[in-house]
Amino acid sequence: MLKDKFRWAIIGAGPAGIATVGLLLDNNVDAKDILWIDPDFRVGDFGQKWCEVSSNTSVKLFLSFLNQIDSFDYSECNEKFVLNTQDKEGFTHLKNAAEPLRWVTDNLRTKVNSCEANITEQYVKNGTWNLVSDKQTYYAEKVVLATGSTPKSLTLHDSERCHEIGLASALTPSILAEEVSNDDKIAIFGSSHSAMIIVRNLIEAGITDIANFYLEPLRYAVRMDGWTLYDNTGLKGETAKWVRQNISQNLDKRVSRYLSTKEQIDKHLPNYNKVIYATGFNQRTPVLEGVDFSKYDSSTGIIAPGLFGVGIAFPCKTIDPSGNVELNVGLFKFMNDIKRMLPLWLQYSL
Repeated sequence: MLKDKFRWAIIGAGPAGIATVGLLLDNNVDAKDILWIDPDFRVGDFGQKWCEVSSNTSVKLFLSFLNQIDSFDYSECNEKFVLNTQDKEGFTHLKNAAEPLRWVTDNLRTKVNSCEANITEQYVKNGTWNLVSDKQTYYAEKVVLATGSTPKSLTLHDSERCHEIGLASALTPSILAEEVSNDDKIAIFGSSHSAMIIVRNLIEAGITDIANFYLEPLRYAVRMDGWTLYDNTGLKGETAKWVRQNISQNLDKRVSRYLSTKEQIDKHLPNYNKVIYATGFNQRTPVLEGVDFSKYDSSTGIIAPGLFGVGIAFPCKTIDPSGNVELNVGLFKFMNDIKRMLPLWLQYSL
């Protein structure tokens, strides 16, 4: 049976939630004072929606994430995960990172309190965070939201004649193959890592007429001395190699690219019968009256007193040596940012 009130509640069991629980334990927070809440504890969207996606995080950094947090006990794991055998400098499919993360999740759940629930609302009463779920209300002194994000959808297409394919489907070749046919003409908005993976997926699915609408030119991550240019927004790995050959250097004849202006959209989009938006994400958050989650402090993760955010919904801002400002997204980056912010959170109460 759960205790009445916890010192910490972590909402979400994707990579950022996993890292938060582990780092709280590493910082000597008593396991019995931690409540971990998630609907199913299957590594969030990372482990359920994006498994067939090619990573832009190296195998080496995935392994560093797993090994640098002591409470994960990953060095004691006897499972034969594919990730452990891959080229450390190479990249992988996210399913290969999700498998050991499931093991870590199960291991952490033997240490801390955990509940399979969906938090829909939260509020403060009597100096305590009240977390309302579909099952009951939980109580905590401090709360960390690791709730993830949902893909943005635009309304640029005529929904009566143009069908929208969801981002998760477009990034999963086995599902995409069921949603398209060879005579489809498909438009995709975006120029990110995800957008370029989708262009490749469409070509490999046999689509011969693809329009790519973009706001910015393609960017490639470039390793410098001790840092990486466009580390968060640039194309990496196998995806970068494919895009250079098939988009940047010699545009594949099956692909047309248009600057995403109203004029170009109005002129070309009506020629396509399906559309995909790879244009970013919206925060997935509980209802909290009086708080604008978009105004979180991107340097500390602080949302409000005793309330903090991590992961893709609340990424930290980073500035590289060239002065380029980006949002820090990736498992290893989440871990390092949480390490840096946690001493502040320990002092920042309701």
